[in-house]
Amino acid sequence: MGKTRKILALCLALIIVLSIASFISYSKFNVLNPFSTISGLIQIAFTDKEYIEVQNYPKVIIAKPNASLQDYMQNLGFQEDTENQMGALHRFQNNDAVQYVMYSMNKYFSKWKWQE
Repeated sequence: MGKTRKILALCLALIIVLSIASFISYSKFNVLNPFSTISGLIQIAFTDKEYIEVQNYPKVIIAKPNASLQDYMQNLGFQEDTENQMGALHRFQNNDAVQYVMYSMNKYFSKWKWQE
């Protein structure tokens, strides 16, 4: 096998790995960039940070399982509207805006995804 073929095979393998990582990142976190997702998960697991924003639009935050979405939104000036909550879709409002946040949690992290 020639040097050119080895380089071509390595490039093809790298493209396949990055494509699979992007697919998994998007399907689980709705974030196309797998490096952002991996970085966020590492920071949540191994540092004292309570939450990490892994995508700006639509906003996606990965947080420690015990981090409070309600406290986070209160710090931004929003109050939770529990009467209009629809399962895992939480509704927050302030004087002039309403934001919907999909909340999910497992043993290792929680995911907060803002809805359009």
